[in-house]
Amino acid sequence: MSAELQQFYDQHVRLGAELRKNLAAKRDLNLSRLTLGLADLEKPNFRTTQNQGGYAMHTLNQDHPNGDTGYDIDVAILFAKADLPESPLAARHRVRDALLKRCGLFADVPEARTNAVTIWYAEGYHIDFAVYRTWVNQWGQTVIEHASAEWKARDPSAVTSWFEGRVDALSPKPNPGLGYYPKVKVGQFRRIVRFVKWYCRSRSGWSLPGGMILSALLADGIYRPNADRDDRALYDTLVALRDRLAFSRKVQNPIDGSDLTGKLEMQNQVKRLHEYLTRHLPRLDVLFSQRDCTREKARSAWDWIFNHSFWGESEQLKRAVVEDRALASPYRLDIRCDLSRGPGEKPFGQYKSGSSLLRKGMGLKFTVVSTDVPPPYETEWIIRNEGDEALEAGCETVTEVGSVKETSTAYKGRHEMICRLKKGGMTVVQTVHVVRVAGGWFGHR
Repeated sequence: MSAELQQFYDQHVRLGAELRKNLAAKRDLNLSRLTLGLADLEKPNFRTTQNQGGYAMHTLNQDHPNGDTGYDIDVAILFAKADLPESPLAARHRVRDALLKRCGLFADVPEARTNAVTIWYAEGYHIDFAVYRTWVNQWGQTVIEHASAEWKARDPSAVTSWFEGRVDALSPKPNPGLGYYPKVKVGQFRRIVRFVKWYCRSRSGWSLPGGMILSALLADGIYRPNADRDDRALYDTLVALRDRLAFSRKVQNPIDGSDLTGKLEMQNQVKRLHEYLTRHLPRLDVLFSQRDCTREKARSAWDWIFNHSFWGESEQLKRAVVEDRALASPYRLDIRCDLSRGPGEKPFGQYKSGSSLLRKGMGLKFTVVSTDVPPPYETEWIIRNEGDEALEAGCETVTEVGSVKETSTAYKGRHEMICRLKKGGMTVVQTVHVVRVAGGWFGHR
């Protein structure tokens, strides 16, 4: 399967030049908006910028058609110290205010979060502008500080440089002097990181670790290189990852040694990753059966990892369907979902069924717009939540009665709001409104 794994990587996993170009254009457009907004505020412009995160490390994947979606672009914006307020919060607010001056049709208004100013787009991607200041100390050294809860010394290129060093040091590479030439393409470590990231985003309801935690884990003795085959390297790496998480789930930042899994949310994500690997890796046992393994069985086995039609439909996990969805009824029922920045706040727009990814914490207000069911009738709302977070909170299904239903985007996944009109306790008509909620990109960074 190694050759087919490469084909899958090229066609469906790696971002590719065209998508990178499109995301870069969106990044540059918003940097131009920021420049114009700062001019509107009569404030100094930034000095330079640096790409960060998966985009800079070349580990940003394509959207998964069956799972978690949404591109994230991380950009460091470097100002001269004298050109920013002394307070890091005020510095982030200035960048936010400048973007608001030139704000386009975003899914939500720019927000000054703890570590970045974030712009969300209805298409399912977001841009993080991390604010930095630079100055020269008394010894003539350039100091770079990040506007977080406080000003923290941080090099915005440090993680990218570390990762590129790991790709070069860990991946099999040729040694012409010894006549040694690997069969796999260069940069295997990067491909394995991308495959593991794909696995962690392969189901919409999963809430598993993000790219930084996965990269740090695999670089810390988990990655198993194989100079001949990527499929063997990936399998051995997944096994090593499962075994490592069985006895330790703490992950350290490779730059400063801080704990990447210090928060309960991150601990739960790593715990779930171990549980899913423990459940899915036995599905790959058929790959080692010389008597029973066929090409079809091998592809079906790998589909448990990738959950993609490239490998076959037979073993894909299917989403739960709403019972009685096809309820035959002579009546019509239309509902509306109003969207706000938080529960109880004033709506700023409407959310069409399944139309885009929403961040956590947004307010949703469902109302019946029109129906030809003759009154009197009873309105019943059923929320069916998908995914790890809803399961652990005990909120997979919630049922209430009333003319209006207000709720919020609390859990990652693909959720369904079912509205039923009843007469004499019997459902006479129903409709379903899908709500898609993103996970990690809106959590703490």
